[in-house]
Order: sequence, then structure tokens, then C-alpha cells
Amino acid sequence: MASSYASLNFDGQMRVDANHAGNPQYAPNSFVNKFRPDTAEAPYQLADSTVSRKSHFWHEGSLSEYEQTRALYEEVMNDKAREHLHSNTASALKKVDYPVIQMKYLAQLFKVSHEYAKAVYDLLPEKSFSFDEVEEISRGAEKMDKEDKFCPSAKTDKLVGKCPSQKVYNA
Repeated sequence: MASSYASLNFDGQMRVDANHAGNPQYAPNSFVNKFRPDTAEAPYQLADSTVSRKSHFWHEGSLSEYEQTRALYEEVMNDKAREHLHSNTASALKKVDYPVIQMKYLAQLFKVSHEYAKAVYDLLPEKSFSFDEVEEISRGAEKMDKEDKFCPSAKTDKLVGKCPSQKVYNA
């Protein structure tokens, strides 16, 4: 029996293109956006849903994305649960080698709760940025790394199982 198996179409023995040339296996990432925002596939109908790269979630890219997490943090968790959350998050975040990724993550936490982000920041052993910088980049964090072209913008963006009656992507 073989000890391991690699798919032939992704990182397998038949790959002849330098195995992604050492690039991370996911896109977009914190350093390179491999998706071309100037192009997009044409939306089409499959069974009863319109398939496209445009999001059909009303909250995506808006402040309401953080409401459920904020309610969990502020209303459901007790002080001990919050302490555990802070220490667990900080212990994982300290292993990240790139300060820009740490700042972006803390900016998302800041949108959930200022206290949450500050507590995690304070527990980080090495800080190569200030908390003021985190607060600064948290402005607009709900749209961070999102393409406007694919964000919901009209009531017709809802995934209701009909073919699009007008253009789908934002200009």
C-alpha cells in the first residue's frame, strides 16, 4: 500500500509548472491578490441559484458583520471566558511572523470590541507597532481586502434563485 498519495491535478507528480513556484496554496493572501479584479466570469444559472463571484450576503463589507460577534463577546461571555479568549488569541497571534498581518487581525478585533483588541495587543510579547496604528487601520476594516466590484450593492443582489435581470457586477 502506498504511504502517501498526491492528487495528479494539484501538487501531484504530474505537475510541470514548478509546483506553484513555492507560492502559498491560497489566494488572495496578505501579500498578493491573485484574483484579477478587472475581470470576472459571467454569472450563470445552475439549478436555481445564480452563480457568480459577487457576494449575496447583505452584511458583507458593512459594520453589521461584527454585530453577532460583538454580542457574543459583550453579552454572553463572562470575564473569565474573555480572559481565556484574550490569552488564546494572543498566544496564536504571537506566532505570526509578519506585523502587518498581526495589525490587520487586531483591526478586525477592534471592530468587534476596543477592549478585545487592546487586551490581545497587551498580551503580545513583541510589538513592532503601536495600538494607535491598529486603531487607524481599523477604520474601514469591514471593507479591508474586499473588491467593491463584488460587494452587495442592490436589492437584486440577494440570492433568490432567479437569473439576473440586470448587470451583476458593480462598475
